[in-house]
Amino acid sequence: MTTIRKGYKFKLDATPAQQQQFRQYCGAARWVWNHMLAERSDTYKATGKSPTAYDQIKTLPILKRAEATAWLADVHSQVLQNAVLDLQEGYNRFFSRQNGYPKFRKKHGRKQSFSYPQSVRVVDDQAFLPKIGWVKFRRGKPTQKRYRVLESTIKRATISHKASGWYIAFNCEVESDLPKAVPVTAENSVGIDLGSIDLVTPSDGVKVVNPRLYRRAEKKLRRAQRRLSKCVKGSANYGKQKRKVARLHEGIANKRLDTLHQLSAQLLRENQAVFCESLNVKGIAKRMGKSAHDAGWAELVRQLEYKAARAGKTVIRIDRWFPSSKLCSCCGYKHSALTLSERSWQCPSCETVHDRDWNAAVNIKHEGLRLLAAGHAES
Repeated sequence: MTTIRKGYKFKLDATPAQQQQFRQYCGAARWVWNHMLAERSDTYKATGKSPTAYDQIKTLPILKRAEATAWLADVHSQVLQNAVLDLQEGYNRFFSRQNGYPKFRKKHGRKQSFSYPQSVRVVDDQAFLPKIGWVKFRRGKPTQKRYRVLESTIKRATISHKASGWYIAFNCEVESDLPKAVPVTAENSVGIDLGSIDLVTPSDGVKVVNPRLYRRAEKKLRRAQRRLSKCVKGSANYGKQKRKVARLHEGIANKRLDTLHQLSAQLLRENQAVFCESLNVKGIAKRMGKSAHDAGWAELVRQLEYKAARAGKTVIRIDRWFPSSKLCSCCGYKHSALTLSERSWQCPSCETVHDRDWNAAVNIKHEGLRLLAAGHAES
């Protein structure tokens, strides 16, 4: 038996009073984050050392008793403590060079959420949130297809806000028997080349066309944003139009996520191992702009990795400097003069005509199998 984490997300049907409490909790969590971040930065500049997360958690009761910040006492203590622990996680990711230095959070910023690390329980279609009470969420009926059973213990519950409303995400700890691993061979594995024209080119299948969801919605977005710019800032019409623009962006993101979930599930359903390149998306975006982010390559690879871990399958990233497009997949000749605009090329050595993307996918598969056999693959 192996312990894994599973996430479940539902839309909340909260009352206006509960929504007001959610906003209060988001504001309190944001204030604690900003206060502790400023304290750490100032202390480090003055002494060369910064307080630990647990030192800062000990100051929360003092802040609750202070007259200026007595409103923090209305918020559940674990929500405030969790904001400090989230800040510590931000520092950990900064020191491990995964993210940049933690930034101050804005009231109207992208991340408006708060979390309970424990004490949340679910009965039917209601969740109990400490100090807030029972809140309904859209779970559906047991006879419906969309109904999902929350497995095992709820380890964390996060309430977040989007343009379409409030959502609750449960993080559950589940005991699971992983399927027996099947030996990887050339027949049950695939190499994929990620691109912007074709989203995925498999080494042994049909190309998956990039839906270009953001590009297709640009005209509608442009009109909505132009109308927003003509509204008086702070007016009721400004608020309505701003929500319309946000809902358009949310719809694009949801469609992209759905497309990538279907694609990643299909790749792992049909193959025991998937090999792909570890792309520098930020670097590519400097050249390609919106199209690089519109494709969602990083999200696709992330989905492949966590789904493969649950299914007992293998996902291997090939080094980004591996010349997959320039190598002939038949004889190994390296065409160093190949430019980005050339979508096909003929090998001077064996005279084979290659489709650029399909040839790269085949080379990625060969390199993945080689690394797997040598035992040096990062999976």
